[in-house]
Amino acid sequence: MPSNPPVSITTDQAQSGISQEFRNNIYSALLSEGGIRNIESTLDEQLRASGFKDELKRYITDLFRSGQATTAEEARNLAMERIKEQMRSASSESSTNGTTELNGISNGISEDAGDYKLKIPDAAVKEGTKTVMKELEKVCEITYDEK
Repeated sequence: MPSNPPVSITTDQAQSGISQEFRNNIYSALLSEGGIRNIESTLDEQLRASGFKDELKRYITDLFRSGQATTAEEARNLAMERIKEQMRSASSESSTNGTTELNGISNGISEDAGDYKLKIPDAAVKEGTKTVMKELEKVCEITYDEK
Protein backbone atom coordinates (compact mmCIF):
# COMPACT_ATOMS: atom_id res chain seq x y z
CA MET A 1 0.00 0.00 0.00
CA PRO A 2 1.33 3.45 -0.78
CA SER A 3 2.02 5.47 2.31
CA ASN A 4 0.43 8.89 2.64
CA PRO A 5 2.63 11.74 3.86
CA PRO A 6 2.10 12.54 7.55
CA VAL A 7 -0.37 15.26 8.47
CA SER A 8 1.03 17.84 10.89
CA ILE A 9 -1.05 18.90 13.89
CA THR A 10 -0.17 20.69 17.09
CA THR A 11 -1.68 19.84 20.47
CA ASP A 12 -3.49 23.19 20.48
CA GLN A 13 -5.14 22.32 17.16
CA ALA A 14 -6.08 18.88 18.43
CA GLN A 15 -7.67 20.28 21.57
CA SER A 16 -9.49 23.19 19.94
CA GLY A 17 -11.14 21.12 17.26
CA ILE A 18 -10.21 20.64 13.66
CA SER A 19 -11.86 21.49 10.37
CA GLN A 20 -14.05 18.96 8.58
CA GLU A 21 -11.56 18.80 5.69
CA PHE A 22 -8.66 18.07 8.03
CA ARG A 23 -10.72 15.46 9.90
CA ASN A 24 -11.60 13.80 6.57
CA ASN A 25 -7.90 13.70 5.63
CA ILE A 26 -7.11 11.92 8.89
CA TYR A 27 -10.00 9.45 8.43
CA SER A 28 -8.90 8.74 4.86
CA ALA A 29 -5.33 8.12 5.96
CA LEU A 30 -6.48 5.83 8.79
CA LEU A 31 -8.72 3.90 6.41
CA SER A 32 -6.08 3.48 3.72
CA GLU A 33 -3.38 2.41 6.20
CA GLY A 34 -5.56 -0.09 8.07
CA GLY A 35 -5.67 2.00 11.23
CA ILE A 36 -9.45 1.91 11.56
CA ARG A 37 -9.42 -1.90 11.40
CA ASN A 38 -6.70 -2.06 14.07
CA ILE A 39 -8.63 0.29 16.37
CA GLU A 40 -11.86 -1.69 15.88
CA SER A 41 -10.04 -4.96 16.49
CA THR A 42 -8.49 -3.74 19.74
CA LEU A 43 -11.79 -2.39 21.05
CA ASP A 44 -13.68 -5.53 20.00
CA GLU A 45 -11.14 -7.77 21.73
CA GLN A 46 -11.19 -5.73 24.94
CA LEU A 47 -14.99 -5.48 25.06
CA ARG A 48 -15.38 -9.20 24.42
CA ALA A 49 -12.76 -10.22 26.99
CA SER A 50 -14.35 -8.07 29.69
CA GLY A 51 -17.83 -9.48 29.14
CA PHE A 52 -19.18 -6.09 28.05
CA LYS A 53 -20.50 -7.38 24.71
CA ASP A 54 -22.37 -10.24 26.40
CA GLU A 55 -23.85 -7.85 28.98
CA LEU A 56 -24.94 -5.46 26.21
CA LYS A 57 -26.56 -8.31 24.31
CA ARG A 58 -28.44 -9.40 27.46
CA TYR A 59 -29.61 -5.82 28.05
CA ILE A 60 -30.85 -5.34 24.48
CA THR A 61 -32.60 -8.71 24.53
CA ASP A 62 -34.32 -7.66 27.76
CA LEU A 63 -35.39 -4.35 26.17
CA PHE A 64 -37.21 -6.25 23.41
CA ARG A 65 -38.69 -8.89 25.72
CA SER A 66 -40.03 -6.29 28.14
CA GLY A 67 -41.47 -4.15 25.35
CA GLN A 68 -39.30 -1.14 26.24
CA ALA A 69 -37.98 -1.26 22.68
CA THR A 70 -39.74 -2.43 19.55
CA THR A 71 -37.20 -1.33 16.94
CA ALA A 72 -33.44 -1.63 16.63
CA GLU A 73 -33.18 2.17 16.74
CA GLU A 74 -35.09 2.34 20.02
CA ALA A 75 -32.90 -0.39 21.53
CA ARG A 76 -29.75 1.36 20.33
CA ASN A 77 -30.86 4.71 21.75
CA LEU A 78 -31.80 3.19 25.12
CA ALA A 79 -28.53 1.26 25.28
CA MET A 80 -26.47 4.35 24.42
CA GLU A 81 -28.36 6.34 27.05
CA ARG A 82 -27.67 3.66 29.67
CA ILE A 83 -23.98 3.42 28.72
CA LYS A 84 -23.52 7.20 28.90
CA GLU A 85 -25.37 7.37 32.22
CA GLN A 86 -23.17 4.66 33.74
CA MET A 87 -20.00 6.21 32.33
CA ARG A 88 -20.94 9.57 33.91
CA SER A 89 -21.78 8.06 37.28
CA ALA A 90 -18.64 5.91 37.25
CA SER A 91 -16.43 8.92 36.59
CA SER A 92 -17.92 10.73 39.59
CA GLU A 93 -17.48 7.75 41.91
CA SER A 94 -14.41 5.83 42.95
CA SER A 95 -14.25 2.10 43.52
CA THR A 96 -16.25 0.92 46.53
CA ASN A 97 -14.13 -0.25 49.47
CA GLY A 98 -11.31 -1.22 47.14
CA THR A 99 -13.37 -3.80 45.25
CA THR A 100 -13.62 -3.67 41.52
CA GLU A 101 -16.56 -4.70 39.40
CA LEU A 102 -16.50 -6.43 36.03
CA ASN A 103 -19.78 -5.86 34.21
CA GLY A 104 -22.21 -6.91 36.90
CA ILE A 105 -19.97 -9.10 38.99
CA SER A 106 -18.59 -7.75 42.24
CA ASN A 107 -16.53 -10.10 44.40
CA GLY A 108 -17.96 -13.00 42.37
CA ILE A 109 -21.58 -12.25 43.25
CA SER A 110 -23.93 -11.53 40.35
CA GLU A 111 -26.07 -8.40 40.59
CA ASP A 112 -29.86 -8.35 40.25
CA ALA A 113 -30.84 -9.68 36.82
CA GLY A 114 -32.34 -6.31 35.83
CA ASP A 115 -29.25 -4.35 36.87
CA TYR A 116 -27.03 -4.36 33.79
CA LYS A 117 -23.49 -3.03 34.06
CA LEU A 118 -22.85 -1.17 30.83
CA LYS A 119 -19.90 1.01 31.79
CA ILE A 120 -17.21 0.62 29.18
CA PRO A 121 -14.39 -1.19 31.00
CA ASP A 122 -11.30 0.83 31.92
CA ALA A 123 -9.05 -1.69 30.15
CA ALA A 124 -10.96 -1.15 26.89
CA VAL A 125 -10.64 2.62 27.24
CA LYS A 126 -6.92 2.37 28.05
CA GLU A 127 -6.03 -0.09 25.28
CA GLY A 128 -8.31 1.67 22.79
CA THR A 129 -6.63 5.00 23.53
CA LYS A 130 -3.17 3.46 23.11
CA THR A 131 -4.17 1.98 19.77
CA VAL A 132 -5.73 5.24 18.54
CA MET A 133 -2.53 7.14 19.43
CA LYS A 134 -0.35 4.49 17.77
CA GLU A 135 -2.44 4.60 14.59
CA LEU A 136 -2.60 8.41 14.55
CA GLU A 137 1.18 8.58 14.90
CA LYS A 138 1.45 6.48 11.73
CA VAL A 139 -0.54 9.01 9.67
CA CYS A 140 0.00 12.28 11.56
CA GLU A 141 2.99 14.19 12.73
CA ILE A 142 2.00 15.20 16.24
CA THR A 143 3.95 18.09 17.69
CA TYR A 144 3.77 19.29 21.27
CA ASP A 145 3.73 23.00 22.02
CA GLU A 146 6.23 24.26 24.56
CA LYS A 147 4.38 26.31 27.16
